[in-house]
Amino acid sequence: MNYRKKANITLSIVFIGFLGSVLLKHRYPDIVELQLLNFMLEAALVGGIADWFAVTAIFKKPLGWGYHTELIPRNRVKLIEAVAGMVQTELLHMDLIRRKISGIDFLDGLIQFVERRGGAAYLADKTTLLIQGLAGKQDPGALAEKLAELLQKNAEKWTLAPWAEKLSRWALTKGYLDQGLDRLTELLWEKASEAETRLVILNYLETIKAEKLGNGGSIFRTLLGFVEMSDGLNMEEAADALHIELLLTLRKFNDPADPLRLTLKKSLVKNLDSLMIDPNFRDQLELWKKELLHEEFLKELLTKVLRITLDTASTDSETLNNLVGPYVRQGWHDLLNNKPLQVQLNTLVIDIVCQAIQNEHHEIGTIVRETLTSYSNEDLNRFVEEKAGNDLQWIRINGSMIGGAVGMFLFLFLDYVYDPYIGPFIMSFAHQFH
Repeated sequence: MNYRKKANITLSIVFIGFLGSVLLKHRYPDIVELQLLNFMLEAALVGGIADWFAVTAIFKKPLGWGYHTELIPRNRVKLIEAVAGMVQTELLHMDLIRRKISGIDFLDGLIQFVERRGGAAYLADKTTLLIQGLAGKQDPGALAEKLAELLQKNAEKWTLAPWAEKLSRWALTKGYLDQGLDRLTELLWEKASEAETRLVILNYLETIKAEKLGNGGSIFRTLLGFVEMSDGLNMEEAADALHIELLLTLRKFNDPADPLRLTLKKSLVKNLDSLMIDPNFRDQLELWKKELLHEEFLKELLTKVLRITLDTASTDSETLNNLVGPYVRQGWHDLLNNKPLQVQLNTLVIDIVCQAIQNEHHEIGTIVRETLTSYSNEDLNRFVEEKAGNDLQWIRINGSMIGGAVGMFLFLFLDYVYDPYIGPFIMSFAHQFH
């Protein structure tokens, strides 16, 4: 049984009891107990009806009375704003939210989650899948263009020599020098095999020829003309020959046992230290860097390198996992054994979560406001009554109980104190002034 029914039953019992006491009092007017009962039930009935009216007036028009009734429907806008403001600023205040969130160890939960699934191996697999997914969505050409723009924009902020030294020593230590020479040879071969390269060679020979003709005397020009007429000097054939020789040289250079390649490799290893401290070499590197960064060849080179890298990353999961795995395992081991770092990272996570909540904290009030606004008057009445209905119905029950208690007190006071003592005293005091 809900409290509304209890309140209605209480008021009904009081009303029926009052009617019964009236009849008994009329039948036995001299019995004091019946007079007391009638007085108490009358006061209880008045109190119950008054509180019933007051509670009902919050939601509806009791007995059709419209003056200062239907308080919730009439003030629904104020009520909604008050509830939304209370929830946002009092119940879910940002300081309270932060205190609650600060007690959560996010990082410890993350560590336990990862450890249950395999620890560093699980992270390495997930990292590999993430990199594969990202690599498969990238456009090598667009990335190369952005990377070239970034390099050109920041070229003045970094010098090439220290990076060249570090890269060279790393390549020598890891044995990547031969792989780098192989890839460089392939790229140079692709570039040299283009028809444009032959035209460059031909133009170069024509330029040399023009310079010789301009600097030589009439006898030299005559002899040169005679040689050309006899087809002894054909620039087209010379360009073809040089082009073929260049391609053959690059093809031989691709062989690790090629003398030229071995000489270059030995020279690189031998002269690395001296080159790094040579100011002329450093200046030449900077000049080469500036020229290279503004060449279209750079974008082509970056595009090819990125395409190979992205294709490998998106298809060869085993190689990628072998490459990523050691770094992930080392990082995970360092994290597990570094408590101060865990505290810092957990604080960082808390700050990020709190900042995200703070940025959207106003949405709390908005959600409450929109939800309550969608309610009809009946829904809003039902919502308030569900939250405070029991207390409101107890007000009605208490009204009858307090009314009966006050009625008993007044009856006893009037019959046994006022009538025998206070009333006569007041009357005698009043007669003295007449």
